[in-house]
Amino acid sequence: MVHDFWQNIFKYQNLGFDPIGWISNCSNEVDSFSLGKSFEKIKHNSWANLSWFDSFYYSGKNPDITRRTYNINESISDELKNKKIISLMRIHNEVAEDYQSLSNLLSNFFGKKPPKHQLKKVVLSTTSQYDSQFGLVDYIDTHRGNKLGYTAVNISSGKLIDPDEEPDSIVNTSIALASALENLLLLGCTSGFKLIPIYDAPDENLLDKIRTNNDMFAAKHNLLLDDYSSLKLGKLFFGATAYAHSTKELPVRYDLIQPGMVLILTDKFGSLTPLSIYTINQIGEMNSIIGNLESIDINIKNEIIKSLTQPRFSLGKIISKYCPDFGKEIDPNINIVGVYPVGSDGILALINLAKVSNTHLMINEVPIKYEDLAKFATDEFLVSNSTASINGCHLIITSEDLAPTILEDLRKHSFNPQIIGFVTDKERPMVTINNNINKYVAAKHITSLFNISS
Repeated sequence: MVHDFWQNIFKYQNLGFDPIGWISNCSNEVDSFSLGKSFEKIKHNSWANLSWFDSFYYSGKNPDITRRTYNINESISDELKNKKIISLMRIHNEVAEDYQSLSNLLSNFFGKKPPKHQLKKVVLSTTSQYDSQFGLVDYIDTHRGNKLGYTAVNISSGKLIDPDEEPDSIVNTSIALASALENLLLLGCTSGFKLIPIYDAPDENLLDKIRTNNDMFAAKHNLLLDDYSSLKLGKLFFGATAYAHSTKELPVRYDLIQPGMVLILTDKFGSLTPLSIYTINQIGEMNSIIGNLESIDINIKNEIIKSLTQPRFSLGKIISKYCPDFGKEIDPNINIVGVYPVGSDGILALINLAKVSNTHLMINEVPIKYEDLAKFATDEFLVSNSTASINGCHLIITSEDLAPTILEDLRKHSFNPQIIGFVTDKERPMVTINNNINKYVAAKHITSLFNISS
């Protein structure tokens, strides 16, 4: 088994992919805080206003999307300057870890973009191989017509892979495609789902297998799929752009959040940590420096992988149920006011939510799914943020009276939700936590953002 594991590692590396680069952060993607700090360093930035999603009015027609792939050091084309854009970049680890270097790269790549449509959604995937870097932009052409609702759009890389699986495994493809759908479901989208895979490989046989996997995933979940062909860079990659429609108002009215509203966590934090420890254990059998780690039940590992590969469409239906029809005013007594994704950011999502809503959040509980493993991974500095979570873990802000009904609906669909805190005021963004989060988060750049109450 050890031999097979390392054989797979070498296979991935020879294909231009880092199979275990995600372990310490539970994701290959740059976290939202680091991304935001890098954009803040860009001078005269009139072309970007980062968000966790992008959307536009739905007129009954699907958007037209034109894809362009660039060298990482290029500037994006102005031939499509009047289009909305979303973007995914694969950048070297050294650039990702330095705010100023990352800021310079982003400014050079996007800086010539006219500000007509601001860049809202960009994802940065990391690599240890310089020749695996690229920049991808999807240019979105919307249609005029009667406004029937919203089209939401998202872009994502495969945040991690299962090194036990072969590079052509449908597991790796499914993780990337399910990740692209996740934020659309959180927005309450329930129809018109379409995937546009972002993929590449160095040989045609592997490309054909990935295409087959894409088709199988779409067929299994009854989704539309457009194949825009591979990136043609010759390096293994998994990702996707996805969009879907909603005929409801989107639950992102952060301006309506008021003191006294409660914060629901749809599932516990920390569900990715066992996967990191499991993989480190595989490495540790060949590397005595790492030492003896706690063993992870293979069933837990398989459960996590399964969750990463399966979209939670029930979440979209639940969220939609508590959103008013398109064009109607939001009533906080019967509608969800705001949502925010957690995912691999873990508790960092609380800071992001406080910032976009300009609220002071008081957090009474930080429920961790595998608490002992989270403490172990943090104590041993194996995982930087042991609150990183799988699909289905998100934040909902709602009135205290409405919360029990939402909790009941979530539990009916196998979520494990609970109220973890409330809004105290709207004077300035802040998160106060009544727990010692240092037990679960080793990264000081994250823990320093919180006000820890004794």
